Amino acid sequence: TAIGYNAFMSCLQLRNIIIPESVITIESGVKTLNLNNNAITAPTFVDESDNTTNSYGLWVKGGEMTIDGKGEIIAQDAEYSISVWANGGNVVIKGGTFRNGGDSCDLIYASDGGKVEIYGGEFISNGPASGTAPGTKNPYPALNIKDRDRGTSSITVYGGRFFMFNPADNVSEGEHT
Repeated sequence: TAIGYNAFMSCLQLRNIIIPESVITIESGVKTLNLNNNAITAPTFVDESDNTTNSYGLWVKGGEMTIDGKGEIIAQDAEYSISVWANGGNVVIKGGTFRNGGDSCDLIYASDGGKVEIYGGEFISNGPASGTAPGTKNPYPALNIKDRDRGTSSITVYGGRFFMFNPADNVSEGEHT
């Protein structure tokens, strides 16, 4: 289940901590989200197609979303804990703090032709990804592109601060990408 952008924006004006009942989904158009010192805590749900537990903060299936301002988008502890997912849409991140829970390596995720450009913000992956060897350079992967979509999806980093992750020398999947 998805909540529309306009309904979400009216919620944003009411509270400093927003916990939507369902995933905030963008399917078309050009949208801007100024976090404005608010925190968005993503809901957790079970995907009935594969019985996985998921938590997505912002799911961009189409169109373009620009995120700016101080504030947070937090995905809860789940098998797939994604703060921002460019799933066919485009995302431009200029500010904000992005966090996820569990051992998911998908803090910022791109798939199905989705594109992410990062100009600023803070990126804090909660814990090491499953199977990450101790002592590796990037034990807390923050950026991930779906393997089958590496030719059509992208994440480009121009700035930002990354907790225990070096986007200039990714040593997780897609070594040195």
